[in-house]
Amino acid sequence: MNMFVQSFRRLAPLALVALLASCGGGGGDAGDSTEFAVVPATVSFKAGDGDTSCQYTKGTQLTFAIVGGQPPYRIVNSVPQYLQLDRTEATGKDPQFKVTTLTGCGDPLTILILDYHSQSASVEITIEKGDDAT
Repeated sequence: MNMFVQSFRRLAPLALVALLASCGGGGGDAGDSTEFAVVPATVSFKAGDGDTSCQYTKGTQLTFAIVGGQPPYRIVNSVPQYLQLDRTEATGKDPQFKVTTLTGCGDPLTILILDYHSQSASVEITIEKGDDAT
């Protein structure tokens, strides 16, 4: 047999294995993403003038997108007295979750997001009290 054909038959499987390993193994799996974040990562807002206890900020809804990492994602609320989550787990193509403010000021109010491999990302929400009414 031709020397070129023999060499090709030996090297082609190795090249294929190297190619699949570099992209995560094939099968539609892109491998684990090293980038893992939540967007936006920080949110700050201030209550209106005279609202020194932030009672009128109740009901503000914020939406966050999870980027990278490996699903499923666990969402952990460290301050349930101030923030309400619409879910504690997110999956799917474009994983998102919503946070609704309850009552009270806070700096920072933290939500922790963990992926399948326990990589972590967090969201910090700051609700500042309003200025004293004059």
